[in-house]
Amino acid sequence: MDNSLRLSSLDLNLLVVFDAILKDRNITAAGRRIGLSQPAMSNALARLRKTFNDPLFVRTGGGMQPTPYAEMLGPPIQRACELVANSLNIDTTFEPLSATCTFNFYVTDIGAAVFLPKLLGTMVQRAPNTKVNVLRIPEYGEQAAMASGDVDLAIGFFPDLRAGFYQQRLYVDNFVCLLRADHPRARGRVSIEQFTGMRHAVITTPGTGHAAVVQRAFARHRLPVALTIPHFTAVPIIVSQSDYVVTVPRRLALAFAEFPGIKMIESPIKIPSFEIKQHWHERYHHDPANRWIRSLIAELLVQ
Repeated sequence: MDNSLRLSSLDLNLLVVFDAILKDRNITAAGRRIGLSQPAMSNALARLRKTFNDPLFVRTGGGMQPTPYAEMLGPPIQRACELVANSLNIDTTFEPLSATCTFNFYVTDIGAAVFLPKLLGTMVQRAPNTKVNVLRIPEYGEQAAMASGDVDLAIGFFPDLRAGFYQQRLYVDNFVCLLRADHPRARGRVSIEQFTGMRHAVITTPGTGHAAVVQRAFARHRLPVALTIPHFTAVPIIVSQSDYVVTVPRRLALAFAEFPGIKMIESPIKIPSFEIKQHWHERYHHDPANRWIRSLIAELLVQ
């Protein structure tokens, strides 16, 4: 019989029965070893004999003695059983102090500026030998990268990560505006009419949902967009050296407002708030390292 056909038709639990009988040379004792009754063991032995087309074990005065074929099968089957048993006993704990793994993140520019420093500072204390690799968020393909294990977590506003992914809300944020501190509209309340007449810039970070939320709100109010740029890092320079007003998440605005020459104001138009979450693929839901880093992020950021 072809080996591949034999393996495809074999109940691998029978290998455990074979190994137990080979060790104990007694069906009842072998059954006690693996937790099966004597009738179940007899039935399993009958199936083994049919599968291998050999008696395998013959009853003698000295117990169940293996046939020459069974003796040849014994060592490889024993190794296979030990390999499976050892695999099931693999340590599934994660020891952060001794861990040397690398965590791969998708983090938006906002996350890199707002909460990544806090996370890195804590990791240095609790998992000093681990590394962090922040990857550029692609316009397409982030789901496949996370499913394959190339990315452990996506942290930010990722409304497209749904089917096949777990998520945990960290906090809720909303949008405000940044402009030059000596901008003509920097003092007092800005009306919708005044806001419409200003030069607007929108950030279109690939793979996230920030731009879509802002652009939908602008479209409802028919606000013109004079500038689109793909990242947030240029915002302080653009704002401080021009008349542009940039609509950004509040937490990022608070960080940028510390730059000289920049002021934060409330948006006169209503823009929906959004949830910052951490996302992970279902394949890694029970992974010890992934569970640990998720727990740490939640501890630091959940509000």
